[in-house]
Parts: sequence; structure tokens; C-alpha cells
Amino acid sequence: MKRALAALVLLGAVAQAQTGHAGHSVGSVSTGVSMPAMSKQMVSALGPLRGRAFDIKFAQLMMDHHQMALDMAGQELSSGKNAQVRAAAKKVVAAQQQEIALMTGWLRKWTGKVYVPQTLPMVLTGTVNTDRWFLTEMLPHHQGAVDMSKLAAGRSGSSEVKKLALSIIRSQTAEMNTYRQLLKTVK
Repeated sequence: MKRALAALVLLGAVAQAQTGHAGHSVGSVSTGVSMPAMSKQMVSALGPLRGRAFDIKFAQLMMDHHQMALDMAGQELSSGKNAQVRAAAKKVVAAQQQEIALMTGWLRKWTGKVYVPQTLPMVLTGTVNTDRWFLTEMLPHHQGAVDMSKLAAGRSGSSEVKKLALSIIRSQTAEMNTYRQLLKTVK
């Protein structure tokens, strides 16, 4: 997966922040990879796998995915202004740190190794409205986690993985609905 993400970085894919209120550009954010492209690649990597192979790859990819959300939430917490959006970022941090810890334990048990999630550097440029950027980018990001999690029901060999996947589907779908509502009011 790290090689796949590195390939996307080399291709120079850039995630652009959405336009601000009234259509004004708010700058851009370079992660080296677009959210939809990253999610599609992760789902593709999981597609042919079953049983323990699926569980291991799911945990590794979801940990990488969660680390990206933590990085995005960190950007929001360092420069976001809206209290509701900052609260949403704090919720992401709490939930995804807990899930990373859970999956770290699984991987240690299954492989005998400690997996360290990959992080991609994020650079905000221009006059980015961090609150709108966070909400807008978290929508496709969470959708990617939901798409990966939907595969678990038919491919995982672990009731624990299936339970986490269902939890991710429920919680992140609810968060996406919250983000859509916040986007209507965040200027």
C-alpha cells in the first residue's frame, strides 16, 4: 500500500479545497493524493482478499486511512475557527485513535509485528478556509472508509473486524450527515 500511495504522490495528484462562500477560491491543500483516488485504490486492494488475508490488509489500510483523518483533524484543530467544526475534529481524533489502537492489537496478534500507520504530509496553501476544507474533504474521506468497511461482511473471517466495520459504517455515515449540515452554515 505504501508503494501504491507513493505512486500516486509521484503522479502529482493534488486535492483541491472546495470553493468558499459565494464561490471564492479559498486556496488548496496538497496531500499528494486525492481522497477519491486513495479510497478507490484501497477498495481495489481489498477486493480479491478473503479471510485472514482480508482482515490483515483491512486493518493496515484502515489504520493508514484513519491516520490521514487524524492529520486532517490536526489541521482543523490548529487553524480552524468554527467551534462546531473543531468539535467534529475532536470527535474524529478520539474515535480514530481508539480504532487505531484496537487494530494495532489485532495486527500484533495476527502477524507478530507492530504496524505503524503511514502518514502523508499535508500543506495548506493560499487563504484556505480550514473549516470548510475539513468538512469538504472529510466527506469523501469518510465515504472511502465506509466503502472499505462494506467489504468486510462478505470477506472477513473475523467477527471483531465485521463488528468494527459495521461501527465505522454507522458512525461515519452519521458524521457525513453532520458535515453536510455544517457546510450549509460555515462561511
